[in-house]
Amino acid sequence: MKPYENYLIISDLDGTIIPHGGRISAANKAAIATFVAGGGHFGIATGRTPEAAAGYFRDVAITAPSIFFNGSMLYDWQRHEILATRALHGPAGRDGKTDDAIWPRFAAHCLEKFPEACIEVYTAETCNIISKPENDDPRLPHEYYMYRHCPLTDVSDLAKTPWLKFFVCDAPSRLKLLEQEADATGTSAVSNHFYSEANYHEFVAQGVSKGSMLAEIRKLPAYRDMKIIALGDYLNDKTLLEQADIGIASGNAHEALKSIADLTGCRAEDDLIVWLLAHFADIAAV
Repeated sequence: MKPYENYLIISDLDGTIIPHGGRISAANKAAIATFVAGGGHFGIATGRTPEAAAGYFRDVAITAPSIFFNGSMLYDWQRHEILATRALHGPAGRDGKTDDAIWPRFAAHCLEKFPEACIEVYTAETCNIISKPENDDPRLPHEYYMYRHCPLTDVSDLAKTPWLKFFVCDAPSRLKLLEQEADATGTSAVSNHFYSEANYHEFVAQGVSKGSMLAEIRKLPAYRDMKIIALGDYLNDKTLLEQADIGIASGNAHEALKSIADLTGCRAEDDLIVWLLAHFADIAAV
């Protein structure tokens, strides 16, 4: 039996196995290759699109279905196939139909209320930036994102263009006001919304999270009996670690995440996958 057989590692990216603003290290790449060669399976769980993540993993073996848009998409990396999506919807009326127009109304409200914000609508095809180009998140030129600037009207028909994620980048003080607006407009009641960084606030469908999509991976016959090790660093990784058999927070993780993790490893800068393999015997015994 190979040393890592029947184990699946599923990892967040930024702040976990990629230092913020950096790239995945050669040491982490080698450790992933060792894990896969030893019979293990490796997948990722991120708020990014598949295309954006692919830029970091061109020479890394991602062998397991992976989670994108913070839980709104499950993607088979090997077959380049979307396995599942969970789109945003509005409240249901008495006729059972949902008022999905609540989301473009909320987006229009945010454009007016937060004129300095970068506001993005994620669909299965691309990232649509509906705010002014001068408000763009500074990370974009350094990433592998496929994105376009467009008016809100281009994506306002959710029946034709389902929204997988609504994203706002702004100062933390203004994002606190955004939360109040979400409560007032009813969007908070029909979504799961959270901080993925101090200046990033994201909305996905109600009940959707990295953890809920990890539960879908467990249902797949090939992964039903595997022991799952999840890695993360921020609040949007909480359900991922909770759903895993073993949850590991990076050394630089948010303290609230460390408090629910089974273990805390090294910092992202010190190669968390390398650390994991070095401590694998102890980790497997948890």
